[in-house]
Amino acid sequence: MKIVHLETAALEQVELKAIEDLSFMKVIDGDDVQHGGLSSFISADDSFRVGLSTYTKVSLKLTNWPANEFMYFLEGQVEITDGEGESKIYGPGDAIVMPKGFNGIWRQLSPIKKIHVTYSVE
Repeated sequence: MKIVHLETAALEQVELKAIEDLSFMKVIDGDDVQHGGLSSFISADDSFRVGLSTYTKVSLKLTNWPANEFMYFLEGQVEITDGEGESKIYGPGDAIVMPKGFNGIWRQLSPIKKIHVTYSVE
């Protein structure tokens, strides 16, 4: 076993792909929306994942988010509105947890880069 170092500079080399609608995430605004990411660590049972990701400016409707996810924002800003209509803006240095089952709107105010950690068991 070795320590895993997250190389944030590696995000500059990531190939971006179109963001596609999924059962838990639908694009509601944005032109040529794209994302890319790196998986830095995946546990043997695939329930715990750590990585880096980058997104162009996009707004998403989130329905029944599939995993507990910790996010630490490196660059950019996102406004998240929960199911009760409460909004908050997060940016560089902010850390949040989006719980499994979350419903709301994810509206990026700019492109973002983040560290993400997910934990999900069926």
